[in-house]
Amino acid sequence: MVFKFACRQGLPCFTRCCQDVNIFLSPYDVLRMKKRLGISSEEFLEQYTDLLVHRDAGIPVVRLKMVGEDRNCPFVTPDGCTIYSDRPWACRMAPVDVDDQGRVTFMFDSTHCLGLNEETEWTLESWMADQGLDAYREVEATFGEIMSSPVFKEHGLENPRLTEMFLMAAYDVDRFRRFVRESGFLKVFDLPAEVAAAIETDDVKLLQLGFQWLKFGLIDRGALKIREEEVEARRPEAKKGEAGR
Repeated sequence: MVFKFACRQGLPCFTRCCQDVNIFLSPYDVLRMKKRLGISSEEFLEQYTDLLVHRDAGIPVVRLKMVGEDRNCPFVTPDGCTIYSDRPWACRMAPVDVDDQGRVTFMFDSTHCLGLNEETEWTLESWMADQGLDAYREVEATFGEIMSSPVFKEHGLENPRLTEMFLMAAYDVDRFRRFVRESGFLKVFDLPAEVAAAIETDDVKLLQLGFQWLKFGLIDRGALKIREEEVEARRPEAKKGEAGR
């Protein structure tokens, strides 16, 4: 597939796509944007997003909070995006859209988005590489496994406590760091030394650990290794439970 597109100041539609639109944020979006703004993930989620929770599945979705009567993106000015290098995944993909089956469509037509009348040619692969989307695939690989898992799709998050844990591990990295420090997390899980050392200062490593923890709890008990002493400590309880059946 080849298409033509270029967005630039001077086009009459410049920044129009940043208005009256729903922009859903991925976990890596939230991490990058909160770091760009120099605030915590908790502050970012409170100030700049709306939380939507699927009524039946309990799965939380984070949406960028638009402002004003025209529902403008809070980071866009007449001169363009003020956080352009850390803009969300959805903004990087635009005007291209790819559905769950890999079918490619366009978010706008060439009368709404005049950039589609420009002469610069792209393939889907060259566009995604140019927009830095390979980093998203790398960082969010485990998150993608969870979201596409048949087990997760069937069961979702079965109670509000699981929804809150999912939100913390996937989107609220600063709160998750406190949880790892203050709970028995490091006593239960046998993390590689480099991971245990990195999570104090490396938000990306911490986010990926959060994905592994969710994978462990939701779809695959092999996603994280439990310390042997913890396994031994739990055996009497497990046998007691089996005896009571």
